[in-house]
Amino acid sequence: MQFYISKRNLNMKTMKLLIQKIALITTLVAMSIAAAGQITTMEHNNKLEVYDHYKLIDTLHATPDQLAKVHQLQKIKQLTKDHYYYDFPYARNLGIRFNNDGKTKSEVYEGRDWGDDKFYKSIIIDGDCSIELAALDITEKNAADYRYRVVQNDNQELTTWKVPATFKNTSDKRFKYAYLGQFKYAPGQVLKVEIYNVKNFKQQDAMLIDWRKVEAAKVGATIQYISRNFHIPDNGLISYPMNMVKHGSVKKKSFFFGKERVFTRPASLNFIETTASNDIKLRLGDSLQNISFDIGNGQRLYNYRISLKREIDGYTDSIDFGETNDKLVLYKEFWKNPGKYSITFTPKIHKHGGEPILLLHNLATSISFTTLPALDTTHSIPLRAVILMAFITAFIIVLLFTYYRQRQKRTLEAEAQNRQIATLQLQSVRSQLNPHFMFNALAGIQNLMNKNEIELANKYLARFARITRNVLDDGNKELTSIEHETDLLNDYLQMEQLRFGFAFDINVDDIDQQIEIPAMLLQPFVENAVKHGVSTLKDKGKITVGIAKNNADLILTVADNGGGFIGETTTGMGIKLCKERIKLLNGIYKNSSILLHKNVQSNNGTLITIELKNWL
Repeated sequence: MQFYISKRNLNMKTMKLLIQKIALITTLVAMSIAAAGQITTMEHNNKLEVYDHYKLIDTLHATPDQLAKVHQLQKIKQLTKDHYYYDFPYARNLGIRFNNDGKTKSEVYEGRDWGDDKFYKSIIIDGDCSIELAALDITEKNAADYRYRVVQNDNQELTTWKVPATFKNTSDKRFKYAYLGQFKYAPGQVLKVEIYNVKNFKQQDAMLIDWRKVEAAKVGATIQYISRNFHIPDNGLISYPMNMVKHGSVKKKSFFFGKERVFTRPASLNFIETTASNDIKLRLGDSLQNISFDIGNGQRLYNYRISLKREIDGYTDSIDFGETNDKLVLYKEFWKNPGKYSITFTPKIHKHGGEPILLLHNLATSISFTTLPALDTTHSIPLRAVILMAFITAFIIVLLFTYYRQRQKRTLEAEAQNRQIATLQLQSVRSQLNPHFMFNALAGIQNLMNKNEIELANKYLARFARITRNVLDDGNKELTSIEHETDLLNDYLQMEQLRFGFAFDINVDDIDQQIEIPAMLLQPFVENAVKHGVSTLKDKGKITVGIAKNNADLILTVADNGGGFIGETTTGMGIKLCKERIKLLNGIYKNSSILLHKNVQSNNGTLITIELKNWL
């Protein structure tokens, strides 16, 4: 006995703990709702309590916004008690009250939300009751800021746009609201009520009230298929009535402009096996793609729940496709096997206030159809024919492979030959550049000797000897490092500085100076800057050589402040050889390209830019 009592006490304690856990979970849910909406409500001892971020609002110390929200929630609560329908506590402006003053008892249902943002409510009334409309947020003080109207069946205004002028008190006399009027039942009637604030169009609300009877779906079905004889671009499909009865071609006589004509009605499509419109049969085949169902009387304030029943090889299953009030495309994947199928459209409605959803099975619409096996179109092929076809196919593959290999070989040989020719031509141009440079330098020495400037001539000759040694040592190299190229340019400019007294700068960005570039690529343009740019300016002349990086490109520049030259007036051999060399380099380095730009401004000098694209 003692054990039984202990066990009972233990069970009581367990029940108490369970109740406490349930209470805790309920509180957490309420707090989550409060966090999401900031302001929320709870009822305690038949009193409305309003919370802001989990904290009970003290009306003695509340902010004006909190007081306004508390007042609004209390007003909604009282209007709800006065039988006005509001989605408490998330109500908008419009409220509706139903009066069972008709000949029959009316049932009220919530329809689909509508409007651009699917934000407005709709009401379905099954009966002949009248309604009354109220505006929650409108008082006598702000009524002049609002306009409302009531439209019947989208074609007649029962109430034109007007300012709310009638106000009533709630049953407890605590609150006053705008009364928008009473509207009687009319067969097939749909009322649309709209209200907005003329000073703030964001403050607007609307509602649809529909007295039309809920109807069974009027469904039309078409087969979507691909035709070999009638091609539609972009994989378009052709539609054909699903309930078409199988028939052959028929000739008919008709009169056209007073003359008798004979027309041939084509036979039904080969997948149609229906012999009676109430017994649809389809022959499966590759051309069939989908079945499209269109609800002709859709666009109402409720949807139709769609389900497909399948009976295949003695097994039965059902698939739920959700709901719609427009159309449904049933893909072949759902009816690709021979069997019996039935698709059903059932009106779906639900009462307001969180009552259960209702499926009106007495108004369900079903379309049944049977899919038959595809016709056997396979043909046997003799073994000898299969072996012969395989041999021919293998022989063709071998021929194509051999032809491809030979063609690739010829292409590679041709590319190698072209590259070798370009390399020889490039070496020939280089071999012409070196003597050209040396002859120009010797001419400079001769000029100094003729002027009897022996000391300068000796210094010039020493510089020239060093440059000549470097040029001859690297004569067979097509590429040289940036460091070596700038050293050569520095020696050359110092050598010519002895003659003409100009200033010069060589600027290299913070890049790896061991990167290789075409040897003596800038030399002819530097010589041109000395000869045609600064030679007459003496110590006022200035030459600037630059090497910079731009992403994967290398930018080489030669600028002088000389008088400049126009167009192609410069006919120096070095410049011509350099242009020919750039053309040959572009033929060898397919993944990179070298671009030459010349910018000449009269009395402002010349700027030569060489772009080595994708060089880094």
